[in-house]
Amino acid sequence: MVAFLCLVLLSGAAGAQTSADTRAAILLTLPASARGLALGESWGATADDESAIFYNPAQLARVRGLAVGGSLQNYIASTTLGALALALPVVHGTVGLGFQFLNYGSADEVLPADGTGGQVGAPTGSTVTANDIALTLGYGIAVGSRRALRVGASLKYAWQHVASVSGGALAGDIGAAYSLPNGWDVSAALQHFGSNLTLASVSAPLPRTWRAAVAAPIMSAGAITLRPMAEARQMSGADVTGALGTEGTWRTGTTGTMIFARAGYAFRGSSDARAPFTFGAGVTLGRLQVDYAYESFDLIGGATNRVGVRFAALPRGL
Repeated sequence: MVAFLCLVLLSGAAGAQTSADTRAAILLTLPASARGLALGESWGATADDESAIFYNPAQLARVRGLAVGGSLQNYIASTTLGALALALPVVHGTVGLGFQFLNYGSADEVLPADGTGGQVGAPTGSTVTANDIALTLGYGIAVGSRRALRVGASLKYAWQHVASVSGGALAGDIGAAYSLPNGWDVSAALQHFGSNLTLASVSAPLPRTWRAAVAAPIMSAGAITLRPMAEARQMSGADVTGALGTEGTWRTGTTGTMIFARAGYAFRGSSDARAPFTFGAGVTLGRLQVDYAYESFDLIGGATNRVGVRFAALPRGL
């Protein structure tokens, strides 16, 4: 039973990978914020809150005051996906701390029948649980007179637990971002480069990934602004994929309230169960922001909802 679960977890979830090669810690490839999910996770070039630690640590430098946020998603097959993050300016840069988790729920423990090697056998009367966890510590700093260039790095530990066995791996990210004088933003990051994760004699590399993103200048019409963005990314051994996204913002008078509408289209691999379209919304009330994202699954049916809440000591992006 344990060996079977290990192979399932190491092979990924929801067809999120486009390669037959096994990758460990599938959690690292899944959405890490409601805002990012609604945009098809194309927002690496515009990330400006604490969850930037999950996409490009260089963008932590855009957080100019204490920011704390978290989000939760009912994922496929009764699993639960969530993330928490904190960003705090220190000295010349910003420190970020991120926590991600994927809870697979529980299942009846089965003693495999001789020669089956699978789930067919006699129930023991006990249950087994499985979890993926990742803890990330990062730092981003802006340099130059305009603070236009941002660089950052992070260190993470990914841990996987199935029944009575567990394993972990250490990895790191590096990233850079630049804001052009004409309003364009570009960014690039290398993620999850580190050791293999071994679980119940099954060893697999982490999903090493590169991602590059661009965002067009903000288009405005009175109190309404619109910003298109795009991102390309590739996990080692898989196809190049990417996404397009757009975020619209409506500033309501002088109260500081902002309402957001977001949409994304992801170019996914043929074996990816997730539908290409995502969308969501958000509202900022003073220092509090609430975000929502919707994602459906073409190959297996169903849909998920992600809700996020964040607190920022300063308005977003200042």
